[in-house]
Amino acid sequence: LLVDIFDAGTDTTASTLEWAMSELIKNPEIMAKAQAEIQRAIEPTGSIQESDISKLPYIQAIIKEALRLHPPTVFLLPRKADVEVQLYGYVVPKNAQVLVNLWAIGRDPKVWPDPEVFWPERFMDCDIDVKGRDFELLPFGAGRRICPGLS
Repeated sequence: LLVDIFDAGTDTTASTLEWAMSELIKNPEIMAKAQAEIQRAIEPTGSIQESDISKLPYIQAIIKEALRLHPPTVFLLPRKADVEVQLYGYVVPKNAQVLVNLWAIGRDPKVWPDPEVFWPERFMDCDIDVKGRDFELLPFGAGRRICPGLS
C-alpha cells in the first residue's frame, strides 16, 4: 500500500511537470514570462525557497493550466449515486457508478474560453485552485476522496 501511494504521488508529479515543460517549449513567449518571474524571485538571495511560491503567481498559473489541459488521470475515482437524480436530462439511478471525466471538464468550452489553448493568464487574478472546491478544476478530486497527497 505504501509503495502504491508513493508511486501515485511521484507519477502524477512527474506527469504534470512533463506536460508543463512540454507546453513551455511549445510556447516560448510563456516560457520567457516564467523565466523573468523566476529571475525576479531569485535576485535577492540567489535561490528560491518554498516560502517564495506565493511570489510566483505566473508559475502557479502555468501549473494550474497544465493540470487543466493534462490532468494526472482522465477519470476521478468512481463514485456511487446515493439517490436517484436527474442531471442534464439524464436519470442517474440510485447505486449507479459515476465517473467524473477530468479531461472533458478541462476542455469544456462552456467553462473555458479557447479550451485547447495553453493560456496560463486565465488563472491570473482568479481564485480557482486545485483543492477540490472549484469544480472547473479537479485534478486531485474533491471531498472525502480527494488525493491524500494534496495536503
